[in-house]
Amino acid sequence: MAQWQHPAWVNWLYPSSLPSAERIARYSQVFSTVEVGSTFYTQVEAQQLQRWYDAVAESFRFAFKAPQTVTHRLLERPWDDIVTDWRVFMAALEPLQAKLGPTMLQFPASCDERLLEHIMALCELWTLTTPLSVETRHLAYFDRTCHESTLLKGLAARGVNRVVMDSRPVFSTQAYCDSLVDAQKKKPRVPCHPVVTGSHPVVRYIGHPDLPLNDKWLDQWAAKLAQWLAQELTPTVFVHSSDNIAAPTLAAALDQRVQDLCSEYQPLLQLPQSQQQASLW
Repeated sequence: MAQWQHPAWVNWLYPSSLPSAERIARYSQVFSTVEVGSTFYTQVEAQQLQRWYDAVAESFRFAFKAPQTVTHRLLERPWDDIVTDWRVFMAALEPLQAKLGPTMLQFPASCDERLLEHIMALCELWTLTTPLSVETRHLAYFDRTCHESTLLKGLAARGVNRVVMDSRPVFSTQAYCDSLVDAQKKKPRVPCHPVVTGSHPVVRYIGHPDLPLNDKWLDQWAAKLAQWLAQELTPTVFVHSSDNIAAPTLAAALDQRVQDLCSEYQPLLQLPQSQQQASLW
């Protein structure tokens, strides 16, 4: 998931009596990783990071987003300041390496091909032993005849994973409800190019709130994930939906499809059953 708690998940993934601070532990009993966006917005205290770390099992993996001061102000801030913030962030993550998944550098649509050298420089500064991934949103980086090739070669040369954004589902219909209106305003509408540049490919799937409409894309991703697993890659998939209420259900559906295609794959995702869950869908 892109978060470990949601109001609609109360009395489903965790009981209403469970304090908010303890929900990460309960979440980690269902899912094996989580995308953490709070580090994008603010500098999370070391004590808080350690509490999250201590709350989950050894097999759990956090995927932290790099600070926006590093990724979203490349044209505004002095490069030395950006490098300083990047190094401070890496230092904060260093004690957590045993439970780190792919850390994400997420660049905005305003980050065009002129900033490619900056992206590569940040990748080269990565000092941790855990995976690093890069998400770009400017359409220049999806032009197969030019800048995309340069980006992919640069990432591959550095062993950095490209984040594959699949927002096709939420743009597949008109925005007929508030969550779709919001998703179509905020989510990037970029081509879906599932190209591997490292050993830990990352997928961000933005699902449609009408769950059956996701079937064809879930089928496509199950086939791709099965292919990557056969190649001994270690993919990480973050499943969103337009309001994230149904994201766990979509993740479970994808997990089952992968199992159906990969006899050696042992699914770990088992959603709890409850009356509240049944009433949601």
